Amino acid sequence: MACAERILAWWDRELDHAGRPIRPDVRLAGHEIWEQACQRTRVLLADQSPDAELMENTVAQVSRYLDRIGAPLSTRKHGLVLVAFWRALRRYAAKSSRLELVGGAGELSQRAADNDWVRQVDARLDFEKIVRQLSERNAAVLALRAAEFEWKEIAQLIGVSVAAIRNSFWREIEKIRCGIDRCER
Repeated sequence: MACAERILAWWDRELDHAGRPIRPDVRLAGHEIWEQACQRTRVLLADQSPDAELMENTVAQVSRYLDRIGAPLSTRKHGLVLVAFWRALRRYAAKSSRLELVGGAGELSQRAADNDWVRQVDARLDFEKIVRQLSERNAAVLALRAAEFEWKEIAQLIGVSVAAIRNSFWREIEKIRCGIDRCER
């Protein structure tokens, strides 16, 4: 079970993840092809970290398959386990190659530091404070402007001139804004 200079081992279990027994002939075949599997992984991925997990999954999968077809116990399962391992390894390699790295730690920290959402939330909170402090008349003006009414239409509804309604509205907004700014300082 040696692989390169380091000795790697896979956890040879008697039961798979679902608690089903793993056939002893398949487990033995897994041990006998372990070095080949490690070498193949090192060549294909230049990394040995997925060896053990791939072997565990392969042994469990082959065992389930042989039980399902009712195959008798025998010592000649090396080829089947090796082919199943290579297929699993190729799937793993293909999946790993689909990953697309977007940059280094510097670029990631720049993305994490984007505080635009904070400014949006603060603006929304300030807007809500202003709306709560508006007079009934100017709250109606704001609602009509939000509904895309023109100043001329609003002035006609209220019965004043366009300049009077607009100036009154903006004077009150500025007064409230100044009051909020003083409170926050």
